[in-house]
Amino acid sequence: MTRRCPVSILRMMDTSQDDTIAGPIPPTITQIADTYLEAYRLKDPTKVLLAPDVWLEYPLSPIKVVGKQHVLEYMLSVMPGFDDVELERHLVEGEYVATVWKAHTAWGTIPACTVFRISAGAIVEIRGFFDPRPIVQRD
Repeated sequence: MTRRCPVSILRMMDTSQDDTIAGPIPPTITQIADTYLEAYRLKDPTKVLLAPDVWLEYPLSPIKVVGKQHVLEYMLSVMPGFDDVELERHLVEGEYVATVWKAHTAWGTIPACTVFRISAGAIVEIRGFFDPRPIVQRD
């Protein structure tokens, strides 16, 4: 019978005997950022991977929203206006992901860019940029 090296030793050596001993692969930072858009698409904020001390800023939020529960409440307050989301691309540098996407909303399609900072497998910062004119200007 062949003995296998313990996983911790293999990770220190940066080698692996096979894929079965490495365990599940943690999500990439782009996959973690995607959980935010998926939450809006499904209108289910439980899908997003947020850190307890996450904060959020958007053009129409009058203050920085701080803390997981407050961010989830903010998301729930705007979700009814979303019909769908469309991912265009991610740009990654270090622990930052800039996501270019479109929000298909009750007010029309709104191009957006959201910058996420990901740490320890969760979103810790959310800074959104979009043109709010379709929302605030009414005919």
